[in-house]
Amino acid sequence: MRQASVDPRFTHHPAPKLYGIESYMAVPLFRRNGAFFGVLCAMDPRPADVGEDKLEVFHHLAELVGYQLEQEDELGRRDAQLLGAREAAQLREQLIGIVSHDLRNPLNAITLSTATLMRRTDLDDRARRGLSRILESADRANRLIRDLLDFTQARMGQALPVKFKPMDLQVLTQQVVDEVGLATPGRRFDLESTGDGRGSWDSDRIAQVLTNLLTNAVQYSPPGTPIRVKTEAEAGQVVISVCNQGPPIPEHILPGLFEPMTRGADSGSELRSIGLGLYIVDQIVRAHSGRVEVESTREAGTTFRVRLPRNG
Repeated sequence: MRQASVDPRFTHHPAPKLYGIESYMAVPLFRRNGAFFGVLCAMDPRPADVGEDKLEVFHHLAELVGYQLEQEDELGRRDAQLLGAREAAQLREQLIGIVSHDLRNPLNAITLSTATLMRRTDLDDRARRGLSRILESADRANRLIRDLLDFTQARMGQALPVKFKPMDLQVLTQQVVDEVGLATPGRRFDLESTGDGRGSWDSDRIAQVLTNLLTNAVQYSPPGTPIRVKTEAEAGQVVISVCNQGPPIPEHILPGLFEPMTRGADSGSELRSIGLGLYIVDQIVRAHSGRVEVESTREAGTTFRVRLPRNG
């Protein structure tokens, strides 16, 4: 519309008279996905030459506005995602605090009280067995809490803390095997060590690796079969092997075996749940610049092999 006052289509239209408009131009506004948003208008109280060239420029301007609308929508979505991520991070931190403090404190109290009661000499065998089960359950709960905390830390992109110091891996392996053996009466552990087991590692973390591998071997092997443990000295590294005679791990599980909470069916009807243990094992070994290997066949059983460089 070039001049409303003389254009027969708009001479008697109330809008130009109400707003004092002589010239007017409008194009529709669309979002980038084609959704209609509104109208882009240009108005002037003076007559103006509204040619096709100006209308074309106005169409391009409308496209730019549509693009800007899309960018603002995307920024809004990203802001919402960032807010959600911050809230999730705060929730994780709160969860870690609850698990590490509010759950560990009562478990520590249970462990200390049970250990104190077991020192009494007037306990009969039945009472001593009951206290032993309580102590074993509390120890297992503490291990689960430790694994959960390590899992959360690793998933948040933080490296697991390790403190390297000189130690003898063969001595540590013997200690852990003895501890797991006491916690699993009736199971047999055969330990073999060759060569020099000295190096620099985090003894607590390596004990965590051994405990997870040994308890995993106990869980997934028949009660009457032995668990074979071996430490071998090689050039620049020490290798720990834990072998059990349980059913083989299905081939489709092996590629993701060290991912958290991997599940799959074995040859029977039971579901094999790997949980967090092997994931934590892999993360600790990686923090020592080592690697974990697994071999599993029906004939030879399942062997986890941990290769640890002597100097981390």
